[in-house]
Amino acid sequence: MVSVRLCVAAVVSLWFGSSTFAFTEHGTIEKSLVQAQHECVSYLNLPKHRLYQYLVHNYSNDAKTKLMIRCVGLLLHWWNADGVLNSHVVEQYFLPDAADATYRDRTALCIANKASEGDTLCSRAYETFQCYLQQYGELINCAKVVPLSDERLAESMHFCLDVMSLPLSFFENCTSSTELFLSTDQSRCLLRCFVIRAGLYTDKHGPFAERFKLQFGPPKSDVFNNDLEGDYCVTRLRREGYDECSLAARSLYECYYFADTLLPTFERILPLLKLVMASTHGEQEKESSYCSNKIKQCE
Repeated sequence: MVSVRLCVAAVVSLWFGSSTFAFTEHGTIEKSLVQAQHECVSYLNLPKHRLYQYLVHNYSNDAKTKLMIRCVGLLLHWWNADGVLNSHVVEQYFLPDAADATYRDRTALCIANKASEGDTLCSRAYETFQCYLQQYGELINCAKVVPLSDERLAESMHFCLDVMSLPLSFFENCTSSTELFLSTDQSRCLLRCFVIRAGLYTDKHGPFAERFKLQFGPPKSDVFNNDLEGDYCVTRLRREGYDECSLAARSLYECYYFADTLLPTFERILPLLKLVMASTHGEQEKESSYCSNKIKQCE
C-alpha cells in the first residue's frame, strides 16, 4: 500500500510538473516507465483515469491500452517502429527474482507463443510487455537511461562538426574506413567530442560500459567476458600517457570495439546528416543573400 501511495504521488507530481524526463550528462536522457506512460496518455488523448489504472499494473486488453504500451516502447526504445524488440533495453525496467533461474527462458517462450509476427504491431507490443510483466520479474519505476535514437546521435555529430568547424565531408571520409578516426588529431578529437556529447564517455571516467551495451546491444560472445575487461584496457592506455583525444579514440578502438559499435552507427547517421546539413546550408545561403540585398538597398 505504501509503495502504491508513493507511486500515486509521483504520478501527481509528474502530471503537474514541467518536464517528464531528465537530461543528465550532455545528450543522455533518463526516463521511468511511469513517466513514459504519462507522456503516452497525453499524446493519445486517453482519459486521465487510465494512468492510475496503469500505475497499479492494470493493463486491460483493449485497443487503447495496446496503443499506449506500443507508445511507451517507442519512447523508451525497447520497441521500434518495425516491431523489433530490444530485449536488453526493456529488461532494465524489470527486476528478476534472484532465486529464479528460468525467467529468461519462460519470457522468451511466452513471447514466441503470444506475440507472433502475424499480429498487429500494437498487439505484439502489448503481449510482449505482458510476457515480461508475468514471467521476467517485478516491474520497477526507476528512471533508466534511454538509448539515443539515430536522430539524436546525428544531432550530436552535427554539434561536434560545428564546434570543431569541420565540414561534413571530413566525417564522411572518416567513416569510409575503420582506422581513419585514429589517423589525425582532428579525427580523434571529433570522435572524443561525439562520445562525450552522446553521454557515452567522459575524460574522468572513460567509456561507460553499461551505456555502451544499452546503446549498441550486448557485445559479441568473443569480445570480452565481463565489464571489468574494458575498464582494465582503458586503465592500461591511461598509463601510456596519451593526450585526451588520443586516449578517447584508442579506448574506443581497443577496448570498446569501435568497428562493431560506433562505425556502423556513423554509417547509419551519415544520410541523416546530409539531409540536415544540406538544409541548414541552404537556409544560411538564403539569409546571406537576403542580408546582401538589404545592404545594397541601403547603399
